[in-house]
Amino acid sequence: MTYRLRLARGGDLERIEALIEARLRWMDETGIRQRNVANYREASPRGYYERMLREGKLFALEDGGEAAAAAVLLEEDPRWRDSTLPALYVHNLTSSLRERGAGREFLRLAGERAAALGKRALRLDCAADNTKLNRFYENLGFRAAGTVEDGPYHGVRREKTDLPGRPFDVNVLLFAGYETLDVFGPAEILAHVGDYRLRWFSRGGGEVVNAQGVRVLTEPVSAADPRGALLLPGGRGTRPLAGDGEFLALLRKLADASAYCLSVCTGSALLAGCGALDGREATSNKRALDWAKSCGGKVLWRDTARWTTDGKFYASSGVSAGMDMALGFVADRFGRERAAEIARQIEYRWNDDPDDDPFSENSRR
Repeated sequence: MTYRLRLARGGDLERIEALIEARLRWMDETGIRQRNVANYREASPRGYYERMLREGKLFALEDGGEAAAAAVLLEEDPRWRDSTLPALYVHNLTSSLRERGAGREFLRLAGERAAALGKRALRLDCAADNTKLNRFYENLGFRAAGTVEDGPYHGVRREKTDLPGRPFDVNVLLFAGYETLDVFGPAEILAHVGDYRLRWFSRGGGEVVNAQGVRVLTEPVSAADPRGALLLPGGRGTRPLAGDGEFLALLRKLADASAYCLSVCTGSALLAGCGALDGREATSNKRALDWAKSCGGKVLWRDTARWTTDGKFYASSGVSAGMDMALGFVADRFGRERAAEIARQIEYRWNDDPDDDPFSENSRR
């Protein structure tokens, strides 16, 4: 199915109204609290959409038929008046319950539009207590960027800066004793994403030597743009860091600020130790899983997954699983065919089922 984003037309209004009403009923039925418990239809009546249509701010997603999703796109938003970063703002996004992925596709194409307009971010906000929707936006790369209070509405502001055609940093955080393939396997894959820029950091900068004697010259992590993706390896060097309060505090700050967090092997134990994975699914190297669990009792550990995804957090099992996770991450961002193409380019056989680890006793293979 090939979608396109276009300006809404007068004939779309009835369809958009129907999408909104269906979504409100669905929220009631599923116990999700967002527009259905607010005065949404009073604040955004049909007249509002008619005005947005006249002003050229109402957009629809369609595949040759009727609209599958719609939203208002603005170039200014008073809820972000404290920021000077050029951005495109998404409001009132609604999508068809029957066309799975329509909302995700609308946001992808809105990101392309933002980049074409010279914007550096795509922004929106979401009710703070809507955990499911916040995780959805996290997984699409919308990092938390403050809060908004508007009468009874309490929201989280979110922004996405990895727009097409704009450089996006992958911040690789190294430490003494990390495992070679944990880093350079995923790095090889992510380097094939044209707009992604690999940067190499450590706590204080300088040369870092890993478990196999590989030496890498790094920048101090204080120089990183925290809005990028964080890649955290595992290895023997994670053991002393698990008890290093200063490092864990630094890691928590980086994890909170990053658009995405990718951990390989026992890197997830460090994220668990700093509290970043509390209440989230994660996995780790099966040979060290008991130790990883001891680092984070509030994590929802998966014993047999090849990799897990929970919001912006990706965690892989041992060593080579980091490559499968990295390809899964690319598939989530750019489509499965892009990930498969990269796998072919590097002549790698992708284990593409995150729930089936071929090295697990419970593997289906």
